[in-house]
Amino acid sequence: MLDALIGLMAAFTLVAPAHAASFVNANQVLKPLPSAATQPIAKPPTKRHPESLGVQTTSHAVFVADLATGNVLYAKKPHDVMPIASLTKLMTAMVVLDGNPDLNATITFADEDFKGESTAVFAPGDTITIDQAMHALLIGSVNVAGNALARSTMGKDAFVAAMNQKAKDLKLASPVFVDPTGVDTLNRGNAADVAAMLSIAISYPEIRGIVSQPSVTVVTNEGKSVAIKSTNLLLDSFLNKKPYKILGAKTGSLPEAGYDMAQITQDGNGHSIVAVIIASPNHFSRFADMKAVTAWTFDTYQWE
Repeated sequence: MLDALIGLMAAFTLVAPAHAASFVNANQVLKPLPSAATQPIAKPPTKRHPESLGVQTTSHAVFVADLATGNVLYAKKPHDVMPIASLTKLMTAMVVLDGNPDLNATITFADEDFKGESTAVFAPGDTITIDQAMHALLIGSVNVAGNALARSTMGKDAFVAAMNQKAKDLKLASPVFVDPTGVDTLNRGNAADVAAMLSIAISYPEIRGIVSQPSVTVVTNEGKSVAIKSTNLLLDSFLNKKPYKILGAKTGSLPEAGYDMAQITQDGNGHSIVAVIIASPNHFSRFADMKAVTAWTFDTYQWE
């Protein structure tokens, strides 16, 4: 699995520059994967409909790749660097887990965690476990959960530095982080690197177990019950009904930057694709774009 993810990142670096075309030919960007000695190299999918070049989308940037091989299946401005909003939280979750925390340890929300928040499901003084905070972070995209995790684990400044170092360690060139939640427009990246972030994030068992859940109820140590619904409306769509299954996803949005989404979807034969939507014009158009590119990919490509 790790070899496949490394190959996936390597393939991303070979995508043609955004100005070269509005989409790329997957055969031009494929790079063979390193593989375990006991496993054959996965074969990339091929087009069953060569004449189909893609679908119309409202989003500024779109990126789709085969998860097993890293083969790029569709791309639209995949290297344009833009605000990535709450997609930032994928990196936040990985950095938290890299510290090998006791997930049952508790954290208490502080006043500083709520700076800039107009509404919040928690309140200063509420105490929850790190595991509960991770669920709130990834299912409901709760900003104060990200702030509390960063502050309580290593302090915000050190945590943000660790996020940027993690991006470098993963050889992701575009991501830059200034906070652990994505509320600042200076948290930036491109669609290809966000796809890599999600692909790597779900290799963490703790993250993989969270990002496909439709909801979570968090009960604080004080006895307050907080119901948190997933921000991913596609969990109730055809993409999460047989033969398809959503393995993991994250959404994000900023008023000044648009609406984003990253998702990994599997078909009935076990083939998975990772797709990213950046800067769609409204809340619902990102979901429409994700449905369109995912359905188009599974209809257009075939796996041996």
